[in-house]
Amino acid sequence: MKSKQHDFRLIKKSYDARFEQIKSQFLKQHNSSSFLKQNAKLCDDVLKQLWILANLNESFCLVAVGGYGRKELYPSSDIDITIISSSLDAINTNNEILENFIQLCWDFGFNLGVSQRVIDEIPKDIKDITIATNLLESRLICGNPLIYEKYNKKFKKTLNIKKFILAKVKEQTLRHQKFSKSGYLLEPNIKESRGCLRDIHFIRWLCAAKYGDHSLKTLLNSNEITKKQLNLINFHYNKLIKRRIFLHIITGHQEDRMLFDYQSKIAKDLGFKNSPDKKASEYVMNSLYKSIRYIILFNEIITKKFTVEFNLTRKKVEGFSELYLSNGLLELNKNTKTDISKKIFTYFHLYQRNPSIEGFGPNLINSFIATANLINKPYRADENIQKDFLQIFKEKQKVNRSLRLLNRYNILGKFLPVFGKIISQMQHDLFHIYTVDEHTLNVIDNLRRYSKATLKHESPESYEAFKRLKNPSILYLAGLFHDIAKGRGGDHSSLGEKEVHKFGRMFNLPALEVETIAWLVKNHLLMSNVAQKLDLADPTVIRSFADEVQNQERLDLIFLLTTADIRGTSHKVWNQWKSVLINSLHQTTTKYLQNKVTNEQFVNQRVKQIQNNLIKYSIEPFMYQKNWTLMGDGYFTKFEAQEISWHTRLLLSHANTDKTIVRVRHQKGGQGIEVLVYTKDKNDIFYKTCHFFNEISCEISQAKIFTTNHNYALNVFHVTYEDESSLRFKDFFQYIEVNLTNKIDQELNQDEINISKNLMKKSRQANFHQIEDFVELINNNGLFHLQIKTSNRKALLLSVAAVLKKYNINLSNAKITTMGERVEDHFDFKNSDSQFEPKKFENDLLSLLQ
Repeated sequence: MKSKQHDFRLIKKSYDARFEQIKSQFLKQHNSSSFLKQNAKLCDDVLKQLWILANLNESFCLVAVGGYGRKELYPSSDIDITIISSSLDAINTNNEILENFIQLCWDFGFNLGVSQRVIDEIPKDIKDITIATNLLESRLICGNPLIYEKYNKKFKKTLNIKKFILAKVKEQTLRHQKFSKSGYLLEPNIKESRGCLRDIHFIRWLCAAKYGDHSLKTLLNSNEITKKQLNLINFHYNKLIKRRIFLHIITGHQEDRMLFDYQSKIAKDLGFKNSPDKKASEYVMNSLYKSIRYIILFNEIITKKFTVEFNLTRKKVEGFSELYLSNGLLELNKNTKTDISKKIFTYFHLYQRNPSIEGFGPNLINSFIATANLINKPYRADENIQKDFLQIFKEKQKVNRSLRLLNRYNILGKFLPVFGKIISQMQHDLFHIYTVDEHTLNVIDNLRRYSKATLKHESPESYEAFKRLKNPSILYLAGLFHDIAKGRGGDHSSLGEKEVHKFGRMFNLPALEVETIAWLVKNHLLMSNVAQKLDLADPTVIRSFADEVQNQERLDLIFLLTTADIRGTSHKVWNQWKSVLINSLHQTTTKYLQNKVTNEQFVNQRVKQIQNNLIKYSIEPFMYQKNWTLMGDGYFTKFEAQEISWHTRLLLSHANTDKTIVRVRHQKGGQGIEVLVYTKDKNDIFYKTCHFFNEISCEISQAKIFTTNHNYALNVFHVTYEDESSLRFKDFFQYIEVNLTNKIDQELNQDEINISKNLMKKSRQANFHQIEDFVELINNNGLFHLQIKTSNRKALLLSVAAVLKKYNINLSNAKITTMGERVEDHFDFKNSDSQFEPKKFENDLLSLLQ
């Protein structure tokens, strides 16, 4: 026993030394292929020795499977092994010895993925696609070779190649959907995301099933690809392998996501350096996206080559002798002598107009790629080709899908060099999770969704606005150009406007269309900024916005572009609250444009709307007129009609109450809650409210602070919470109403006022993409306006409220706006204290944020 323990320690010591040597060699030479093979060989040697220590007999063999089976063993990867036995009796007889071997592996520190197989159970094993895939890449480590040969031979004989390939294609589709359907994430998973390592593994599995060899060179030997294609795919494959090795070494565990935390370190290790224009991390990611781009393309071509042979029926395409339709794919005859270079966009028209065409065949795709390399200035200036390109935007179907394919086949960026500049361009604004080109195509995808009656339920107002459009192609082109100038420095909206005018001149677009597209690009952030930052209850805000958009058509266009843009940034940025705000601005501006009114008329209309609503509750004007007088004139431009109706009902007989009133309801639109606080005004209400919601892990996403004529605070907070599914709303509402009331009524404990940076933990992303902290205090004869811009973080509003409390500031108005990772807050207050030092106050806030 002691001898075995001694041997075990020696094996472990030798392994540790050899692994450090292999790792050190990789860090010096960056030879990823050598590292993976040496690491696999090292594990082979250890497992052989542990096999001997466990005294396993000739009834078994030990087999490497999966990535380990193909000798691609990463620093922190699982070590997948299979123990194959001649019979179930052998397993039952030697069960204790087998368990001892597995325990030795765990004690050694291996992350083991272990399974047991029996020769007679091969038909059952093959039905499991995961088991079948693993076994395709198996190799013998030690044990009885005859058992392995017999098992492997029977496995290959039993495997149904067609069923396996089709099952793997379906599996890949599901994986792509799970990982956002895109490899162009700012933090991609370089193992599982689309266009990453798993897409290459998939191709190798198909090769192993069809040709009995998982090497990519098999594709060359089988005339599926050219030597150039093989060299390219190996180049990009090795690039991803190298980055995954670095990720495992840097993190010390199996981390496959290229998080912002690691991008700079990997860039440095790979020799990338900062330049005046870009960070080193941007260069390393841009290089990665180029590989992802090629792998996606290569994967599509090979997948279609392997599946097209399962359906060999051909159908002629009328008017195009060089083409045929097979299995839903538009394909090019191999021996055609037709010059297709000027027909590319025409083929896309066929694709758009024919529902039976689902895509393009591998031969035609290869021809597209070859043609893309020939696109030059004369080609771009050809009027017929220009018309064909513009027609893509005018078709009723597959606009977005066509643009995505044109981008994938490298045609879009070649034909429009200005678009080529944003391909793989990163964005560091804490909103976007995609590269600029991918985000742009997401926006157009969203615009297309608005046109479909079957998707009307997603956004009924967007669907109705889209139906009113006379020329949707204007909207699609605005979507294509809205971020076209990202990454250049300067105002990308203004620079994008100039690009639209250049495009319009080159393509001879009608002047009015160019003017509209240019206006949309220049102002594509306008509606979002107005909706989220300004008071939509204020008629001057609506009038100013309406004056800018001028007419209903432009209003509909910018409304659709705005919502599609926000939805295309990240699934976290778009929410029901933003939808309510932007829809509200669209509806209110529509009414204004239909019947332009003065501020007084606007307020009168709002009052009439409120009165009509209150009548439904049998509440007559004489019952609340006195209360409204107490509220003051500004009340009707601070709150919207439905809000005032709610307040009026709640405060009908409590306008002069001595008690604090707290009431809660669901937010309009159903996401989050709305909390009303009504009490005699004092300077700690805001702080106490922020403190309360921070304690129960809720976030104030927006707030309206209002002081009535008779010095009562009427504050409304829009609050969100992390896990809605676990809430019982009736109990939750009651808890807030009781406990927030108690909090406000109690004397403030000075120990509660904590101004600490430790409270304000930024998100991981915010640490790498800083929003410049901005604090500005404007004094207008003792009326102060405070503006704060910074990155969102836990307890931010509480800490700001603590500074306000420290200076005994009693707010008269506030606009709290949280936009994803960005916060823009506005506060108004009076201060006649001669001891108040505005500069010191500003510096205290700025110091807190930094």
